[in-house]
Amino acid sequence: MKKFDTCYNDKFLKGKPILFVNYKTRLLFEFAMGAVFYLILTSTLFAEEPFDWKGFVFSIWLFFFIAEGIFAFNKIIACKHPWHTHTKGRIIILLIFSAIWFVIAVAMSHYIKPWLEDDKPLTDMAYNVAIIISILFVTIYVILLFAFNYHQSLSVVMIENERLQQDKLKQDYRALQDQINPHFLFNNLSTLIAIIRQDKDAAIRFAINFSDVYRYVLQSNKHTSIKLSEEISFMKAFGALHKERLRDGLIWEFDVDDKYYSWQLPPLSMQLLIENAVKHNVATKGSPLTIKVYTKDDYIVVWNSINPKSTTYSTNTGLSNLRKRYELLTDKQIVIEHTDKEFRVELPLIKQIKEQIDNVD
Repeated sequence: MKKFDTCYNDKFLKGKPILFVNYKTRLLFEFAMGAVFYLILTSTLFAEEPFDWKGFVFSIWLFFFIAEGIFAFNKIIACKHPWHTHTKGRIIILLIFSAIWFVIAVAMSHYIKPWLEDDKPLTDMAYNVAIIISILFVTIYVILLFAFNYHQSLSVVMIENERLQQDKLKQDYRALQDQINPHFLFNNLSTLIAIIRQDKDAAIRFAINFSDVYRYVLQSNKHTSIKLSEEISFMKAFGALHKERLRDGLIWEFDVDDKYYSWQLPPLSMQLLIENAVKHNVATKGSPLTIKVYTKDDYIVVWNSINPKSTTYSTNTGLSNLRKRYELLTDKQIVIEHTDKEFRVELPLIKQIKEQIDNVD
C-alpha cells in the first residue's frame, strides 16, 4: 500500500469522517466526557455542595488534555505502525503511552489541586475515587480509539482491495481485447487470399474496404463497449467484404429494433460470429449461407444456416474470448444453440455497463 494509505489520509477516504475522527465531533465527545465526569463526582462525593465552576472547568480541561494527547499520539504512530499490519504492537504502544500520559495528567492535576480546594481540602478518599473514575473514563476512550483504528484500517484495506480489483479487471479486459486483432487479421487475410485466386479486381476492392474496416477495429479497441448502432453500421460494411467474394452465396437479413440502438455491447461481437459462420459453412449460389441479425427480448441474435465445410479447423478462441468479455461487462450470459440446421447466438444488450471497467485506459 502507499504511504498515505497507511497514514489513513482523510482525502483517500473521500473526506468522510469515520466514527469521531472529525475534530468537531471529537471535541464535543471529549467535552461530554468531562461534563459527565464532573456530574458523577458532584452527585456522589459532593452531593451537598453547590455548583463549582472551577471543578467543572478542570474536568473539561482534564479530558481534553488526556484525550487529545492520546489521539495525537495515535495519529503519529499510524505511519510506522499501521493497524492492519502491526495490530499487536500498535495496541501495546498505545496502552503504554496512555498510561504514561495519564500519569502526567494526574501529576499536573496534583499541582492544580490547591486552586480547586479553595479552603475546602479534598479528602484522600474523594481524591482517590476521582482518580479511579477518571481511569475508567480514559479506558473507555482508549477502547473507542481501538475501535476507530480497526474501523478505519478496515476501510482503507477494503478501498485498496477494490482499487486492485478494478485494475485487474481492466488488465484482463485489455488482454482479451488484444486477442481480437490477430484473430480478425488472420481470418480476413485468409479471405483475401481466397479472393485473389478468383478475382483480382474484387481482391483490390476487398483490400480497400478491409483497410477501412480494420481502422474501425483499431479504434474500437480503445473502448470496452460501443453502441449497437455503431456495431450495426460496421457489420454492414464488414458484410460487404464477404459479399464481394461470395456474391449470391451469402444472404443477409437485418431486423434490428431502433429502440436498442443506444444500448451497448462489446465491440466486434457480431463480427466474430459472422466470421465463424462464413469460415465453417459452404456459401455458394447453389447452397447459399443465410445470416440473420435481429433483436429479441433485450438480446441481439445472430443466426446462420448450417452447411458445414468438409475441412475446417477451429480453436474456439473467439467464442471463449467473447464469453469472458461479457462476464466482465454484465451478469447476463451468452446463449448458444447449435443444431444440424442452424447455429444461433444470442448476445445480451447492455443498458448500463458495470462501473469497474467503464474506462479501460
